Amino acid sequence: MTPFYIISTVLVLIIAISLASALLLILTAKDYITRAVVADMVFYSMVALYIIWTMNYSTSIAFDIMLLAALLAGVLPTLSMARILSKGRR
Repeated sequence: MTPFYIISTVLVLIIAISLASALLLILTAKDYITRAVVADMVFYSMVALYIIWTMNYSTSIAFDIMLLAALLAGVLPTLSMARILSKGRR
């Protein structure tokens, strides 16, 4: 086991704990605004987990998917959260 693999395993554990706490917050939140914001956190943590996995197990398509997820991570969640907060109005 290399030091990079150990560090990435620790990072995966930290992100998994934060992901589990975010999912728990989604289940216990009373208003939809909190759920929308925490759903973005879930999306970003899933992208981070995939990026860490890609660094350890590289394939030919993995970097393309990682780049696409990084590009879309700034646009799509922001648009969807804006639509949720404005209740669908334009």
